[in-house]
Amino acid sequence: MKKHIITILLLLFLTGCSDFLLLDFEKHERGANPYDPVIMPLMKGETDGSWVFMMYIDGANNLENAAVNDFKEMVNAPVSMATTNITIVVLIDRMKGYSTDPYPETTDWTDTRLYVFSKNSPSLSRPTATINGKTLSSVTTVELDMGNPDTLRDFIKWCINNYSADYYLLDIWNHGGGWRNYEPENTLQKAIAWDEETPDHNPLYMDEVQYAIRDALSQVGREYIDIIYMDACLMQMVEVAYELRDKVLYLVASEETVPGNGGDYTDILTRFVNMSPHSPYRLARNIVLSYRDQYFDTSDTTLSAVDVTKINNLKTSIDIFAQNLMKVNFDYISQARDKTLHFAYSDQADLYDFAYEINKIVPGGVPGAVQVMNTIDELIIKEYHHGASMDDAHGIAIYLPPSPSETKPEYSKYNNLYSIDFINDSYWSTFIQWYNAH
Repeated sequence: MKKHIITILLLLFLTGCSDFLLLDFEKHERGANPYDPVIMPLMKGETDGSWVFMMYIDGANNLENAAVNDFKEMVNAPVSMATTNITIVVLIDRMKGYSTDPYPETTDWTDTRLYVFSKNSPSLSRPTATINGKTLSSVTTVELDMGNPDTLRDFIKWCINNYSADYYLLDIWNHGGGWRNYEPENTLQKAIAWDEETPDHNPLYMDEVQYAIRDALSQVGREYIDIIYMDACLMQMVEVAYELRDKVLYLVASEETVPGNGGDYTDILTRFVNMSPHSPYRLARNIVLSYRDQYFDTSDTTLSAVDVTKINNLKTSIDIFAQNLMKVNFDYISQARDKTLHFAYSDQADLYDFAYEINKIVPGGVPGAVQVMNTIDELIIKEYHHGASMDDAHGIAIYLPPSPSETKPEYSKYNNLYSIDFINDSYWSTFIQWYNAH
């Protein structure tokens, strides 16, 4: 990984202090940050506490089989062994045409169902809940649109209203769209969770996710969700994290595509049971560790955990960087972009890598580039990547087309149909329009 010149002090003893830092060299060997304390300090005053995992599993598409398998992994985890109170609530939508596995029922089913289990009640139950105007129960057959933000909002509200806890994790499970067209007629927007049972394969756009979370939290009187895990492709972007600011502490997601099986939920929950304390910082970090161990033999895989409370700092750094980029000879910009790592969709580029490349190419560097890199280092709490092509992944991507001709008009303050806040608030969209003009 080219960003680091590493000098490592293996063990530091402080006279009169019983605490010392142990270093996890696997993280550096796998191309992530140069050091990773095995014993991490608590963050933001976090202490041990009870949890609710809100699992929003959209299997109404060609990932239905994987959705069922991940559900099985959750149920097979040793939740009953936990000493901390944990409740897992699963809203799962299925459809015809992909899987006939009846789990956890005795016959195949294709509607939307709600399940709950906990350490105290390990058997799956189907409670009664009204979500987006429809009542789910053990005897009803209900079809919910998982791409409707009201479905997500009501699910969050129901979970928090019915299960009090110190901490909440929201897992949005499905395809992730990236900054691209999902269908030719659709506008280009960041999106997740396509429901193929709707006429237009309705997804959740990021402004809809923001609305669902903010409205739900407002109605239940809670300030934020502790962790959002987007078990979907291509979702770890500045634009996404910024959309979740003030309402989420940590975002766990991938810059690159995610293998179809997604996370290993038996392992994630096993790690949860065994970690101490049961705090958001440690859980976010352990999700990345679990993914690393699951996919270390799978090339071109990434996952990172971002401290969303620091995303405004990154936005400020990007503003300075973007303004100075527009003073640079465009040939330098083009050269740097050619060298910058991009992901499955070529207009999603690693932000750190671009800042590094342009700062190296431009004589004297670009003001703001180092600040961007330093701020990314501060907000990434855990980062994994594997594969030779992912050597320059640093944990968070941004929209940056490979050439001006490939710039999409939707990435503009004046044509931003879905009101993505980062586009409206930052100078990056101004830079993209300047880039497009060349």
